[in-house]
Amino acid sequence: SSALRRTGSRDCHWRACAVRLMLAHAMGLFGHARAIAAFAAGLIFAASAAAQCIDAPDLAAYQNASREDFVAGATSTDRLGRVVAPVTVNGEGPFRFIVDTGANRSALSDQLATRLGLTPFGTDNVHSVHGVSVAPIVNVRQIQYGEVSLNAEALPMLSGGVLAGEQGLLGVDGMSGRRLRMDFERNCIEIVRSDQARRLRGWSEIRGHMRFGHLVVVRGSVNGIRVNLLLDTGSDSSLANVALREAMNARLRRRNQREETINYTAGGTVILENAMLIPRMTVGELEVRNVIAYVGDFHIFQIWDLTQEPTLLIGMDVLSQARGLAIDYGRGAVYLHIRDPLRLGTRLQN
Repeated sequence: SSALRRTGSRDCHWRACAVRLMLAHAMGLFGHARAIAAFAAGLIFAASAAAQCIDAPDLAAYQNASREDFVAGATSTDRLGRVVAPVTVNGEGPFRFIVDTGANRSALSDQLATRLGLTPFGTDNVHSVHGVSVAPIVNVRQIQYGEVSLNAEALPMLSGGVLAGEQGLLGVDGMSGRRLRMDFERNCIEIVRSDQARRLRGWSEIRGHMRFGHLVVVRGSVNGIRVNLLLDTGSDSSLANVALREAMNARLRRRNQREETINYTAGGTVILENAMLIPRMTVGELEVRNVIAYVGDFHIFQIWDLTQEPTLLIGMDVLSQARGLAIDYGRGAVYLHIRDPLRLGTRLQN
């Protein structure tokens, strides 16, 4: 299992709404009262979810923030361990969307698009780990997490095992100027405007840089080899490009695994045969040990223009070992909250 520790320090995502309003009006005062009660219950639930996710001092500081600037709520996980958030589409839902920091675009399952009565008006290319596929696209007026509206536009419809039975992907197209925080211990996420985000006490900050306006790349080191690190919550496994393997050949002792492994990503299922063990990697003041990465000349590295530089895509196999992950798309920064080693052994350590 992976081990992550701190080095050099001890501190460690209107139509239905209109329909509901018309129904309430038609039902008279009784229906109106029920609508008010349901809305109040929703506010109580939202407040409770935020209180569960946010520490009291920070929650108090966010009391004056508008609903468009701050939201926090409960999440769950899919069968592959990826974070799933309740998202509304065109005012309907909530629906189960995988929170995918490796996807520059949100997407719907074909079943959900049909359920919402969305008719494809064309096709578009969808880039994934292994290549490019063509998918139908539909017009979506609004995507919301809580009261926060995220970018809605022409979104692709995905089918097959891509979503592992979930109803959509929540990509980073709606995160511009915002900080996305995922708490793996409390099972919740927070979305807040970058300029209003509270400092994450006890979290390790890793400065990165933005590529293509939405991809945060941080720099790390593998036994002295400088590498690009991408944090992808939409992938259940970590992936390395060929350039990293070639660089490690002369520097690290590695292990090849020949058994066939299936890796699920936001773009499909890929059969991988080659893997390597990364004994030690550092990023900022953090140290990661014993990361198994599957190696290939993956299309995803090509579209990010990262085939020539040693690059590692870190999936949920490693990220979920932390207590939490935050990505600030306004500042180009990444934050990790590390677990207590006394409680969780060698998996992730301070």
